[in-house]
Amino acid sequence: MATLTPHDPAGAGGVTMTEMLSLDRRVILYGMRITDLSPRGDLGLGLDPEGPVGFALVRGYRRNGLFRQLDEALVLSVFGEGRARDPADPDALDGERVWEAALADRLLRLELQQGSLAALLDVG
Repeated sequence: MATLTPHDPAGAGGVTMTEMLSLDRRVILYGMRITDLSPRGDLGLGLDPEGPVGFALVRGYRRNGLFRQLDEALVLSVFGEGRARDPADPDALDGERVWEAALADRLLRLELQQGSLAALLDVG
């Protein structure tokens, strides 16, 4: 007969239910608004009271009090213009905008590639 042993989440690298419930599901995004790329409509992302969908070049984010600098900036959809940098925020750079988003929010990521038309179309 097999012996059942209690599951130890700490030993297995897991987290407790209390830890899961206390995790912040909000993310602060830091970057520059891309002003010359203005999509029409909500792009299937839904409407947001912060403003229409736009795009930003995001260089980093903060979650659960920890800042992470991205290896390479990402072009992500954002809602609204974002807020101006707070001088008390050590993670924000001069001239950047700041957006708050939920981990469950639906966003678009644009991947830009540079090259000749033949290379981009993979025409031999």
